[in-house]
Amino acid sequence: MCFLFPLFFFGQIKVSQHIQASKITKQNNNALYFVDFWATWCSPCVHVSKYLESLQKQYSDNFYVLSLTKESPEVVKRFMEKRNMDLAVAIDYEGETFANNKVVSLPYGILYNAQGVKLWEGHPAEFKGHHIEGFLKDNKKRISVDDVFITKLYSKEVEKEEVSLKDDFEILEIDENVKILQIKKHKFFLELKGHLKDILAYSYNVHKRQIVLSGNLNKNYKVKFNFETNAYKNKAKFIIEALKLKQVNKEITGKTLVFNIEEPTFWDTKQIDWGVDTRHFLIGDSEIKADNVTLSQIKYQLTNLLNIPIIIKGNKTDEDLHDWEIHYKYFGLMKSIMDDTYGIQIEKKIANFPNYIITQR
Repeated sequence: MCFLFPLFFFGQIKVSQHIQASKITKQNNNALYFVDFWATWCSPCVHVSKYLESLQKQYSDNFYVLSLTKESPEVVKRFMEKRNMDLAVAIDYEGETFANNKVVSLPYGILYNAQGVKLWEGHPAEFKGHHIEGFLKDNKKRISVDDVFITKLYSKEVEKEEVSLKDDFEILEIDENVKILQIKKHKFFLELKGHLKDILAYSYNVHKRQIVLSGNLNKNYKVKFNFETNAYKNKAKFIIEALKLKQVNKEITGKTLVFNIEEPTFWDTKQIDWGVDTRHFLIGDSEIKADNVTLSQIKYQLTNLLNIPIIIKGNKTDEDLHDWEIHYKYFGLMKSIMDDTYGIQIEKKIANFPNYIITQR
């Protein structure tokens, strides 16, 4: 896919830390910059990295690849001790570049020119040498690596705040316009940042269309919950009470996916192990993998990926942690896998599902 509008201009891609400079190219001034969005727990990303390394070697004079991740530097460094990586590697500052580009599935890549114009984006495996050659013909201007990727360090105050949470629940309205919900798991608490509609959809584990806000309530917030507390277990209730809102549930009839669970055969937590410091989900363009998540959490991811409300019937009280590996692109294949692997029978059905009507008191 090709795009012709500027996203950054001279240093708008912020990184909190450069883990490694490129081992392939030492060229500081380039016409094209490719951002490779990846994660240590993303198996396809590893294969894509090797492919991008080959492109970097072929076009080392005027083309620069940076592998960008949202994970902690410690996790990335441990990963790189076991796997050799030759591309430049950096940490996305506050997950900002991921969020600004609405990157929710990995691997993913975006190509920019020296003016910050987004020229191409998509699955990196579909980005070919002829794309580079074609774009180089029309993009002669160069810019230095340091002018494209600027380092923004976390302040000591922020670091201190992130490791301690005075109350079990905190909510703060923010001026930042967060385009996609940001979910950050800290050592002692969970942090959500985004529009109220997205935060409540996550809290209820439902599709965001099921959250109906009146007036101008859909503002941006930063919310924190201490783990293993009443606030964490009842996120939406605490948010609504703190903002002095009122909730009314209304049954709506429409297209749904119904998950019938009578005799579940869920996996335990020993099938996938990405480590304690990694994120719980790997979402590709056709498959979702999850490490140590509940049925409700997997439902939340699927309902928003498939863009349809999901209703769980039968044995739906299971909130234990499980590992998951689910194909979601083709309904027939998903239906077969869910039944054979997890004992979940899926059907498309016109049925009632709840909408959560939120108004000011």
